[in-house]
Amino acid sequence: MRHRLPSLNALRAFEAAGRCGSLTGAAHELKVSVAAISRHVALLEAHFGRPLLRRHRTGVDPTADGAAYLREIGRAFDVIDGASRALADVATPDRLNLRFYTTFTTEWLAPRLPAFRAAHGDIELDFALSTRDADLRSDAFDLALTAVRPTSPDLHVDRLFEMVVTLVCAPELGASIKGVDDLAAQTLLFSRREIPMWNSLLAELGLPPLGACRRLEFDALSLTFQAARNGGGVALGNIFFLADDMRKNKMVAPLDLCLRFEVPHYLVCRSARLTDPAVAQFREWILGESAATTMEVSGFLEGRTIREGMLVMASPADM
Repeated sequence: MRHRLPSLNALRAFEAAGRCGSLTGAAHELKVSVAAISRHVALLEAHFGRPLLRRHRTGVDPTADGAAYLREIGRAFDVIDGASRALADVATPDRLNLRFYTTFTTEWLAPRLPAFRAAHGDIELDFALSTRDADLRSDAFDLALTAVRPTSPDLHVDRLFEMVVTLVCAPELGASIKGVDDLAAQTLLFSRREIPMWNSLLAELGLPPLGACRRLEFDALSLTFQAARNGGGVALGNIFFLADDMRKNKMVAPLDLCLRFEVPHYLVCRSARLTDPAVAQFREWILGESAATTMEVSGFLEGRTIREGMLVMASPADM
């Protein structure tokens, strides 16, 4: 016999459980019961005569032997996945599953997509949008965007852009804001997850926290931008997202203060997929677009006051 392989189902169960960090996560991914995952892992451990996973209240962790084995079979599954995709692609169009943040996609990426489609009409893009980070261990994706740099050697990471924010509003409203005193009379547009950044900027300006200001809350960050474009108040804008608006004078920055937050965003893909033609073409394209926008942002920041922002957790009064 050429290969001495354990049960493939047992290998899949162990790989999924080790990667997800839980039997429940593996069961959800493989669409079987938790009991089935536990049974397959136990069979694999019996096959080798040693424990591969440590069970605890919050999930599972691989043992030293299990971690080494997990890395190797993970690479093997990546190779099988790549070969299967290559064979399937002979008869079907290239399709990429993209796990991106909602605001990044609607504000920055969407206006650029027609150019990508014109150049790569044979690549289909499927988006899964969220305001939360992807679970890079278990989510199905070809490329993902995350604000937390992954450390797994199975993932390739490109730094896409950094977060620099400033106040933004419609040009007509901006013309009436000559200084901090004028800002105090404006309606501040925010979404809940922005509150720590708002409070950091307001503190730099010597103003009270958001909870003490005239304000209007929205469910999504992109809605604050839309309201600002229409003259509804002043929003807090990531300059990378709004570079096009600034260039076209759809929005202006009424004050020169900008805050840089150490929350860089990363483009992530499976290391084994780097040479996949569709992944390589989309990755090269989006990195080029990001570099062009970063240069535009650098020009906007010239001569402005840039300080390091502190993410201070919001108090109930700030809500």
